[in-house]
Amino acid sequence: MVRVSKKYTNGINPWNFVERELTMKTKTALIIAIILGIFTYTLPLYASDNEYHIEEKTVIDIPVVGKISTMTSSYLSGCKLKETTTVKMHNALVKIMSDSDGKSTEAILTNLCDEIQWQYNGESETYEPLSFEKVRDQKSSEEDDHETHIDMGSDQNDIDDLPKMVREILGYEKNINGHKARKVVTTVYPEDSDSRIVVEEFYTSKSTALSKISKAREDLSKKLGYDESDVEGIPSLVDVIYEAIKKDKEWSRPEGDIVRFVIRLLDEDDEDIFTMKYDVLEAETSRFQEDHFVLK
Repeated sequence: MVRVSKKYTNGINPWNFVERELTMKTKTALIIAIILGIFTYTLPLYASDNEYHIEEKTVIDIPVVGKISTMTSSYLSGCKLKETTTVKMHNALVKIMSDSDGKSTEAILTNLCDEIQWQYNGESETYEPLSFEKVRDQKSSEEDDHETHIDMGSDQNDIDDLPKMVREILGYEKNINGHKARKVVTTVYPEDSDSRIVVEEFYTSKSTALSKISKAREDLSKKLGYDESDVEGIPSLVDVIYEAIKKDKEWSRPEGDIVRFVIRLLDEDDEDIFTMKYDVLEAETSRFQEDHFVLK
């Protein structure tokens, strides 16, 4: 057994000192591990040399109005999220009456870390940077100027009055645009009507690009203070519907993100009255390309 003379330790037990040192180092190591764990959790979204890209298409077919299609191209890398959406009216009469031949395109670039968003200014014909605070103020001002507001809320009476619904989550996976997805079919039977609504949802948990961009959009929505009345895109609409229903009803769905969503309103002869189809056409991960985050 090794003994240490008290004259070298001033009466302090060196083993107690070593023990305290080891305890402090252990605590320090734990703190560092926790910090690293937090950063590891956030790194996939905010610090990556990778680039995530998805292409989404929605087609709505309405009687008289005709088809309306939207194409959204989204790129995410680090804190930068760029989304370009093109809306096209396919009805010949609508196109003639439109100044833009029934087609319009909007591009928005966002820095989620710096909380800045670049939007096109029609007066100056340039993209100008706006702080998230400014974006929130503009949105609030626009809402005050509108007389009509959409209330997405629902109370218990609304839930109790829901029509009959038959719902099935299929146990197998189907290939949807290259993604293995689980299918959910919901059939709604409105009261006092021979029509019915058929809703098909397809979910995948195997697309990193789709998952990353979905989380970035969710983060952006929270930072901008959006609520359920600010629905942008089919996935957000589906989320709002689920949140409203599952408060009072047992309502589940597969894990993952939506890659296809179809709504069909059928008459008594099973002919389409209204259709809407949303598809994730592409979802890919690649190396960062700076020109993908340039506003032109």
